[in-house]
Amino acid sequence: MQLTSLNAASRVVGSSRVSNRARKTGTIPAVYYGKGLEPVSISVTEKDLEPVLAPGKRYTLLDLVIDGKGGNPAVVYQYQKNNISQKITHIDFLKIDENTAVTVRVPVRLNGMPVGVKNQGGQLSQENHYLKLSAKPADIPKSIELDISEMPNDITYYAEKLDFGKASLMSPKRTVIFTISKGRDAASAEADAEAKPAAAAAAPAAAAAGAKQPAAAAGAKQPAAKEEPKKDAKKK
Repeated sequence: MQLTSLNAASRVVGSSRVSNRARKTGTIPAVYYGKGLEPVSISVTEKDLEPVLAPGKRYTLLDLVIDGKGGNPAVVYQYQKNNISQKITHIDFLKIDENTAVTVRVPVRLNGMPVGVKNQGGQLSQENHYLKLSAKPADIPKSIELDISEMPNDITYYAEKLDFGKASLMSPKRTVIFTISKGRDAASAEADAEAKPAAAAAAPAAAAAGAKQPAAAAGAKQPAAKEEPKKDAKKK
């Protein structure tokens, strides 16, 4: 397999203060580990790392040249960022073997403007931007590309529908990739269509109820008139 060299230097694990001081000089703490390998604490420079993490390069197959010695095949497994500056604060390199599959997170990219949005008034929402895949290093896709130009409104698209080539999906099959809503016009038309039969069914019942009310009123007994008390006859 073809590897891209990345220079690294061994480092002694120290306090967070030491690590922060190193970051200010453009050096990023890292660790290299994998099956049959004791974790090795290393560091890389921001300058050397930039091309490796450029768009579409996340899973470039690397040869870590540690203190001038190569022969350390790796792939970027994960990294952490500062919440404010968005600079990388730590990075993990995973040892790879060309015949052994590894599990990685691969970005999902949606291409095109869906018909369901452009012509049918729906709204597109990408629910998941990454999926976990298992593949041999040479078969790891840089990204999962999906053309959504012909997608209609009122749709939910699941991960199980995607083509992963020689890789295997490790995320749940029913992971939602994106949804396109019905749109206001379609939702309003559907609500009107549902309301009409209900109104038609309610009309005869209302008419029948109205007819019963006068009949009931006619059959009701009128209250008896109160008799005025008789005045006592005057005594003679």
